[in-house]
Amino acid sequence: MIYTWGDSMRHTATAAAALLVAALAAGCSSGDGGEDGKPEASPAPATSSAAPSETTPAAAPTLSTEWQPKLDAATAGDHDNVCKTVGSQACVDHITKLTELVYDVRDAIDTAGATAAYPKTMDAIQDVEDASTAYAEGGCAGSSEETLGEGVACGGYVATLLVGPGTVSLTMTTDELTAS
Repeated sequence: MIYTWGDSMRHTATAAAALLVAALAAGCSSGDGGEDGKPEASPAPATSSAAPSETTPAAAPTLSTEWQPKLDAATAGDHDNVCKTVGSQACVDHITKLTELVYDVRDAIDTAGATAAYPKTMDAIQDVEDASTAYAEGGCAGSSEETLGEGVACGGYVATLLVGPGTVSLTMTTDELTAS
């Protein structure tokens, strides 16, 4: 079975996103914090004169305001079949553009010193970085035999890269809801 980033994938991604937001919102109302305390224990850059706990929550909404429209726009449009063959030049160009945008978000979070405020977002960014590395090391670029589908390694990497901006956009929201 071949999967393309068509309506069914958008509906699946939207449904998954809604479940993720609902689950996180339910977790936020319990006030237990769960594992959210672990990433905050990692040292944050000491570039701010204010206390880190005051700086981090204030930076989070500003970042989503700037980056979510860019992330959402990156996957909008007519890109449904661009990665039907995951090694094609058109696919390589498209996923490179998406990956670079995700890396720009990572750089913005790092520059703002807000890494601790975005633990789930940083995990999603790491997933994109891992898929990008695996795609490059797996010789996927230029392959004419690889397509999106079950049991295809390169197709799995491309699928992760195609939904990367949307995932990062959603996790920014959930991280900011958790911080507030």
